[in-house]
Amino acid sequence: MMRFFRKARRFLRRDERGSLSIEAVFAFPMLFWAATATFTFFDAYKAQNTSYRANYTISDMLSRETDPVNQAYLDGLHKVFRYMTHSGPETTWIRVSVVRCKSNCNNATTRQLEWVWSKGTNGARSLTTADIDFYQDKIPLMAFGDQLIFVETSRQYVPPFANGLVSFAERNLVSHVVTRPRFAPQLLWSNS
Repeated sequence: MMRFFRKARRFLRRDERGSLSIEAVFAFPMLFWAATATFTFFDAYKAQNTSYRANYTISDMLSRETDPVNQAYLDGLHKVFRYMTHSGPETTWIRVSVVRCKSNCNNATTRQLEWVWSKGTNGARSLTTADIDFYQDKIPLMAFGDQLIFVETSRQYVPPFANGLVSFAERNLVSHVVTRPRFAPQLLWSNS
């Protein structure tokens, strides 16, 4: 019987040498995942925020314009957007549209909107009448005959840790900003 108790005591005695190494082996992958995920999500938020700030800047520039704008002006705005977002020309575009309310302007569901003009840069197509339903919820209520400037920007975002650990894929960050003209009743387009 005494022999049994000695063996049981020896079995139950705890030897904790090397436990820190084993705990580190289990904890390090979780710490690595948390660090890369946090950095990736913060970087994506920063990129989206930068895109919106650049879009607001472009929209504000257009709202102060009293002369008609042309394609060269839009291409210059595209360069401003690329500079502010640190993006390349092949991964970004901007589209500027002017929208007007034709009827039922005080009701968001039955109002009729129309594009006065719409132009894009870097391959972004101009918006047509068929696109108006898609953008209804992005355009606020406005007075009859009033015009608003609708600016869309897009940039491609590649996350710094795009792997299976984080599962945050490459994506296009598209932002929409609506602004009212400030110093003129409308923003005009010139083909020159």
